[in-house]
Amino acid sequence: MAYRGDDANLVFEAPTAKGPLRMELAPRQITLSSGGRTLQITDQLVTLLEAKNQESLRIAGRLLVARDVPHEDLAVWIELADKQPGMRRIFGVEPVPFLEPGGLEALKRLDALFHQLRAAVAELFSGTVDRAIEIGRGLDKILFVDQGDHHAVYARKLFRDRARLVLSIYDGGRILISEGPEVTITWRLGITVSGDYIRFIDESGTDLAKLAIPWITREDREELAKRIGALVPD
Repeated sequence: MAYRGDDANLVFEAPTAKGPLRMELAPRQITLSSGGRTLQITDQLVTLLEAKNQESLRIAGRLLVARDVPHEDLAVWIELADKQPGMRRIFGVEPVPFLEPGGLEALKRLDALFHQLRAAVAELFSGTVDRAIEIGRGLDKILFVDQGDHHAVYARKLFRDRARLVLSIYDGGRILISEGPEVTITWRLGITVSGDYIRFIDESGTDLAKLAIPWITREDREELAKRIGALVPD
């Protein structure tokens, strides 16, 4: 649902699992509020407000709006470009469960708000915004980003406040593990899950490389492997 607020700013609202999500679009500013948390976005800063706590981060890199696969969460991530670069999830909401009364209608409204938010972020930063999804309902979230010429996977180490780049996938099945080797996978079945690891194997079954992705469920790890496999040529 969209309407004009008292100050003529454009306002969108959508139900979520923990109450309504409200988005207000003003000239050069986006404000998201839900469950006692507020995120304010300008072309220079993001500001997080919760109870008496306030934190501001300068926007030195990308700002990404992501959806969860397959849970449909909505989240905002910021790229941190300091001595330890990475991506940090700074705001997120979960949808109303689909099977609850009105769940599907609530999801449609959250979808509409998501598309308006992506468009507003793109307009604020005068360009396109990388398409991103997040995966994970365990202890953490994985960020999977389409960066045009390649796809990137970001994952967080325990006790760290940001997700680091762990994997890059290029055309032709070329895969670069950030703290490991570069391999080329020529068949989609060569990407499998074993325990906490994503495994990369050749057609003879020989391991080429593996990447630890803990803190998410096995189902989510399999979803990540499927997403990577979809980028490998048949």
